[in-house]
Amino acid sequence: MRFISNFLLSVSLATLTLLTASASFAQEVHLGKYLPSATHPTPPFPFLTGANKQQADSAWQFYQKNMGEPMKHWAHDEVRYPGQSTVFYPFSGPDFVTVSQLYPNASRYVMVAMQMAGEPASMANMSATRTQNFQSKFLREWMKFSRLGFFRTDDLNEDLRDKYAQIGVTTILITFALYSGYDVTDVYPIALDPNTNQFVKSEGPWKSVRLMLSKAGKPVTLDYVSLNLSDSFLSQDEPMRNWLNRETRHPVLIKAASHLLQESYFSILRDQLVANATMVVQDETGLNYSYLSQIGKVDLYGGFLYPHELFNRKKQESLALAYKESKSVKPLPFAFSYNKTTERRSVQVVRRGDN
Repeated sequence: MRFISNFLLSVSLATLTLLTASASFAQEVHLGKYLPSATHPTPPFPFLTGANKQQADSAWQFYQKNMGEPMKHWAHDEVRYPGQSTVFYPFSGPDFVTVSQLYPNASRYVMVAMQMAGEPASMANMSATRTQNFQSKFLREWMKFSRLGFFRTDDLNEDLRDKYAQIGVTTILITFALYSGYDVTDVYPIALDPNTNQFVKSEGPWKSVRLMLSKAGKPVTLDYVSLNLSDSFLSQDEPMRNWLNRETRHPVLIKAASHLLQESYFSILRDQLVANATMVVQDETGLNYSYLSQIGKVDLYGGFLYPHELFNRKKQESLALAYKESKSVKPLPFAFSYNKTTERRSVQVVRRGDN
């Protein structure tokens, strides 16, 4: 999810507004459990403490009120996902919360992005100074997401470079799972087994990671795979192409993806999605409308004139025309991607063979 820093000039002021406004709708945050054991059946929250945790709770409440709850209600009526299967989310970053709200009750989520997962943070092994730096940085990123609904690639890459207050994708995934009410029962690195073409538990580096989750007694698997999705890499890696060809045969989410699938050098994944996906929920940064409409009838939500100013204005001209000519565009009660204004935020939903 690449994005450019000047898009966030207003974030500092927005964060102050968030802290002030959050008190007006404060309510209890129901967290899942993190790796419970016989000696610690209810471990404390693993990454934030004291005032930092309270501010994170307020940010979560703000996000839920303005984005999460409207998204869940909309998904219930418009996505109508029955659950019990795998959902695929390319260009995801660590954004587990969005895919789990749009596609609730899945038995398995597969998320793919460039960044390495990294080992979960452990405050027990941090000095007091490092703990303070880690929590301060984590809280800033958490608050950005509560306002924007996505992570900036620049920030994620900076987290990986920062060896002193490193956060990492796995830490964010665990936090999203806990705030979403999932119990985290296990976390371990995974790698592609060339014999089975499946990701399995690994003893190697934490490049990709699996979270074993549980909610209301139901087991859920979350696989985060660190992978370059461009043609230059996939064309040289047949096992990974075959793995993607299988994973794209499921419902798909594409969001805040920097219009990458509209570039010629992402054609391998694009063609797999068009050929395989049973359903796609996306914003304007996903598949070009001319390809998306090959899957089935596209339902349009919100409004779309042209991409965010940081991108080529000529992107998605066919989508803009579809919005202009359609007599059945439905409203969109949330903004979770780059364009935030009512007339420009957009989502498209397509089901295979839906005519």
